[in-house]
This record gives sequence, structure tokens and C-alpha cells, in this order.
Amino acid sequence: MHLHASLSPLALLLSSALAAPALRDNVFDYIVVGGGNAGLTIASRLSENATIRVAVIEAGTFYESATGNESIIPGNGGLYEGKAPNITNPAVEWGFMTTPQAGLNGQRVHYPRGKTLGGCTALNAMNYERPSAGSMDLWAELVSDSSYTWNNTFPYFQKSIDFKPPNMATRFANSTPAYDSASLASGGDLSLTHPNYAQPFSSWLANAMTEAGMEHIPGFQSGSLMGSGWLVHTIDQARGKRASSETAFLRPFLDRTNLVVFDHSMAEKVLFRGKVATGVLVSDTRRNTTFSLKARREVIVSAGTFQSPQLLMVSGVGPASLLAEYGIPVVVDQPGVGQNMHDHVLFGVSYKVNVETAYALRDPRAATEAARVYYEDQAGPLSNPGGDYAAFERLPPAFRSGLSPETEQALSFLPTDWPELQYGLFPAYAGNFYDPYIGGPNDGNYVTLLAILVSPQSRGNISISSSSIRDPPLINPAWLTHPADVEMAVAAFKRLRSIFATRALEGVLIGDEYYPGEDVSSEDDEGIVRHLRNAAYTMSHAAGTCKMGVEGDEMAVVDSAGRVFGTKNCESRPVLSLIVDCYKVILLEKMLTGAVRVVDASTFPFLPPNVPQSVVYMLAEKISDDIKSPW
Repeated sequence: MHLHASLSPLALLLSSALAAPALRDNVFDYIVVGGGNAGLTIASRLSENATIRVAVIEAGTFYESATGNESIIPGNGGLYEGKAPNITNPAVEWGFMTTPQAGLNGQRVHYPRGKTLGGCTALNAMNYERPSAGSMDLWAELVSDSSYTWNNTFPYFQKSIDFKPPNMATRFANSTPAYDSASLASGGDLSLTHPNYAQPFSSWLANAMTEAGMEHIPGFQSGSLMGSGWLVHTIDQARGKRASSETAFLRPFLDRTNLVVFDHSMAEKVLFRGKVATGVLVSDTRRNTTFSLKARREVIVSAGTFQSPQLLMVSGVGPASLLAEYGIPVVVDQPGVGQNMHDHVLFGVSYKVNVETAYALRDPRAATEAARVYYEDQAGPLSNPGGDYAAFERLPPAFRSGLSPETEQALSFLPTDWPELQYGLFPAYAGNFYDPYIGGPNDGNYVTLLAILVSPQSRGNISISSSSIRDPPLINPAWLTHPADVEMAVAAFKRLRSIFATRALEGVLIGDEYYPGEDVSSEDDEGIVRHLRNAAYTMSHAAGTCKMGVEGDEMAVVDSAGRVFGTKNCESRPVLSLIVDCYKVILLEKMLTGAVRVVDASTFPFLPPNVPQSVVYMLAEKISDDIKSPW
């Protein structure tokens, strides 16, 4: 593999990496835009065939060097989560801000997105959950493709992973996770395990969830989410470090000469001849130069939920009226590009507790000791991403009295195994998430229990502010703008308080509720709404802005193989010409029917109720097989 324009330690091991100009204006079989969750998975799978040349265009570089190894430490998971605009690192994170959010009292908030090899898998909280079986069956129904049912996608969920059982020598005796070994494969590329340390509060929380009616289940990987359990994380157990698409699908294959990564490079636009994608215009952001890459077979866009639709639009694929506004020639009038954004919104309740939490690491002495234990034994608080216990449920009848018939009707379309709410642990004080790492109380240990709306009805959108990919996209998640979400949020807030009121937690809580406290009464729904419009934030699970669907649905952007409706990669011309241009006779039929593909969370027809990274890995594995299949 050649790495272009990088000064990272890994890059310096590759002498050919410094010969960037010699490889510009080159021809590749596949060009992958975005070296993130999906992009590196696809690039790795396609480059398994040594005769296939694959290029990856990535705006960032190796996060291990760009952050001084900061984000490899599990305890730093979700480091850039928070509303404040300064919670970012431009070396690895885009620093995007939303448009003013009507559902959050007009707040503009930071929305974290990875700008690095590994994408968001390099920065996230490492949770690995799979969707409910019913949600995948619904996916298959909506895209008219039975290959997307739970049973048919399960092998692709399994293909990527290498699960290792928990190391109980480093965990507390009362924190033994139950897990379903039949749903957790070994031998794949992506490391999964339970952390080498358990949050002390989680053992208390497990009992509270059971008391509240959410029975303990063996994890969230078997297609069933209802209940409570210990979370599996993308962690390399032996090293105690983050596992990402970069560690799994790029770093082990650096010796592949047919896989070329252009780091510190921006895909300016997909190049078209008519409706045929011929390549990508690329800018080297360190040298301030541009060059083009040509595609023999396909351009695969994996730039993420915000930038995949943005790239399509600045390239001429999107709503014609919007493109005309910015003088962009229309290649395909696609009104669905940038629409249909789904996201999971969250909020929390905080208490002081009498067990150690991650909040204790604000004390320099505690942080120093935690660092010692981590570096010597790959254990202790820094080996845990924070939230290691969670629960899913449908809101119990006792809390549904505030739901209108319209809300109940909206939720009735969900499969019966699709939970409405998730609860998760944030082992610190969070407040309104403006900056979870600054401010807050200084007198001990605190925890926050989160409620997450995993059946959201609000729909946002992504738009452009110019004809240039360099200008940030306009991000409008539209959180809490649908009445059903507002009603469900009020009910979920009350449910959080009921969990804290269980007898199981009596021995660990200190004093009354710290945040939001008695000023927000459970008897005042309007007061709760006012509070939530200030306090709510995102799980950073944006999806759906290049919706997968069927031809004839004007809001569908791609088909079930990720191909953008209305585009193609190689023209239908006389056979001899086709063979000369595309080189491979056996690919004749695919060349006649191929299209620019989008493969990432933007293509989800909806956002499943789980953390989406597992679904993105599955999708990349599945579509890689589609691409490699000769017919």
C-alpha cells in the first residue's frame, strides 16, 4: 500500500509513500471516497484480489499520530461529544455545527464527525450493538430485497468480527457479563470484547433495571434488544486499545501494493461524462494542489451521512432547484439527496454516588494512577469507554398516559421487537451536554443515566451552502420537532426518575437528584419540555440522507446494492469499445448496469434502534460481495 502526503510514523515506514506526484492522474478499478467505517472495509475487501487496484481518498490521516495516540485509549471514547464549538480537534474531527435547532430553543450545536482514517470508528464510544431482527426484516421489505432480512444479513454481521470473552481477572467479581457465544464470531478482522474494567455503578444499575422490569439478557447481538445487559465494545482485549476500521481493515494490509490511500486529500467532486462517472477530482490539502483519479469500474462514495449527500450535490446529483441556485450543472435531478435524516436524541438525570466513577479522573492524582494501571496492565478505568451497561424497552403502560392517539399511531408502525427507548450509563456529570468535561460539581463522584429516543419520528436534512465541498454542509437534524418525539421524551424523562427511585439504588445514591433537580417537576409536563429543549443532545447516529429504496420512490437515492439511481460507471457502447475501456470481458454485464455507489449510514432507509456502526460494517461487507460477484 502507498500512503500519500503523510508524515505519520506508519507512513514513514513506507518509502514509496513520499512519491505522491508520481501516482497522481492515475487509473484505478475502484475509487473509494472516505476512509471511515464503510470505506476502509470495502477497500480492504475489494483489494483482496491483487489484480484489482483500489484508491481511498481521505481528508485526514492516521489518528494515532494526529492525536498523539489519545483516541486509542478506551477511556477517551466519545472525547469530542458536546454542544460547544470548541470541543474538537481539527486534525481528526470536522468541527461541524448544526443550523439553529427549533426543537432545542434555537441552539446551534457541535455535531462530531471523524476526519481520519477510521472515520467515526476512531472517535466513537466503541459500543457494538446489532439491530432487532424485525428492523432488518422491515428494511428488506422497504427496499424489496430479501437479502436484507435478519437471517440473510446475520452472516455479514458475523464476518467482520473477532470476539474475545471478557478477562475476569481484571474485572470486579460482580460484573461478569452474560453473552451469547453463538452470536459473536471469532476469526474476523474487527476486535470485540468486554472492557478489562467494569464501571462500579453498573453492577448496581443492573439490579435496578431488573427491578424496573428490564430483565437481564446475554447482550445485544442476537437480534433481540429488549432487556438489559453488559455492552460489547470494539476493543482489542490483549492491547487494551480501540479497534476501528483502520486497525481492522487497513493497518494489517499496508503491504498491499494495489491499495493506495490518498490521505490529507479531499474529494472535490465526482467527475461525470453525461451520467457516467469517470473518476474523482481530488485536492491535496497540504500542498494546495488538485489532481484527478480515473475509475475503470466504480466510484464508491463512503463519506458519511453529512458529506456523502454533500459530495453528490456539488457533483450535480441532487435536487435540481437547489443545484441551480449555486450554479451546479445538473447530472441527475434527485430530490431525495440530503433528505430523510434520522437521529437518536438523548438527555439525562444525574446523581451523586458513593462508588468511583469516571468523574473521579478530574482529580490529577486519580488520573495519574489510572494512567499507570492502564499502561502497565491494560486495565483500570481508562480501559473502559464509560458506558458499559444499557437497557432497551417499550415504554411501560404506566408511563404511556401522556401519549396522544396520534403518537401511539405513529409508533404502531414499528415491528414488535423494535424498542422505543434505550437507557445508557454516562459515568460522570453531564448537565446539558454543552461541555461535559468542564464545569459541574467538584465534591465527589457523579453518574448520569441517559434516555435515548430510538424510535424517533422527527426528520432532518442536509443541504449545501455553496458549490464547493470545502464549505461545511448545512446540518439540520430537526431534533424534537415531531410531537410524538416530544411526548415520548417527557415520558422517558419520568421513566429515568423511576429507575433512580428503585430500591436497588438506595445504597449507592447520595442525596437528592442533582440534575436537573427539584426545579423540574414530574407533575409539570410543560416544564419538562422546557428543560429538555435546553438539555437534549445527540447520540451522533445520523443516518438516511441518501436513502435506500426502490425505483419510483422519488425520495430514494440508491437501490439495494447502493447504486445511485440515474448514474452509471461505464457506458453502454459497442462491445469492442466497452472491452477496451473497462478491460475485463467477464464484467460486461455489470458494466452495462452499474452506477455510482454510496455505501455508509447515509443509505439506511431508516435508523435502526441500535448503535449503527455494526450495521455499517455489515452493509460494507454485503455490498463488497455484491461488487465482487461477476453477475
